[in-house]
Amino acid sequence: MATVQLPQDIEEKFNTIMPETTDDTLCLRIDKPISVEGYQENFLPRIWKMVEDHGEIRLMTYYHDYQGWEEEAAMFDMAATLQYGKYLKKLALVDAPDKLVTQYMVKKSLISGEVEFFESHQLQDAIAWTKS
Repeated sequence: MATVQLPQDIEEKFNTIMPETTDDTLCLRIDKPISVEGYQENFLPRIWKMVEDHGEIRLMTYYHDYQGWEEEAAMFDMAATLQYGKYLKKLALVDAPDKLVTQYMVKKSLISGEVEFFESHQLQDAIAWTKS
């Protein structure tokens, strides 16, 4: 599978798309605040491309240096989950803060696929599970 290449300025501006990302699996490392701009310009186009190409979404999110959400981005995420949740086949959350685990448990009914939680020492397991 092809690896998605990004312009350097995107890499520096938004949360990191990990090298394990392929055309059917998005591996995201949260190392900056989650912004509306990042959500709309970096995250959503990638997941909708997966839906278009594969009919499903596989997502691994590693909360490496979680710095929170812009309030508007959090509200935008809830609305977007209503749209893309039915395509989400696998969602792996690595080192998700307790507050976010609770939010994902609430959103679980909007997600058609499996959700698994991992710790940082299980990062490679989370990536493998998401891709399986």
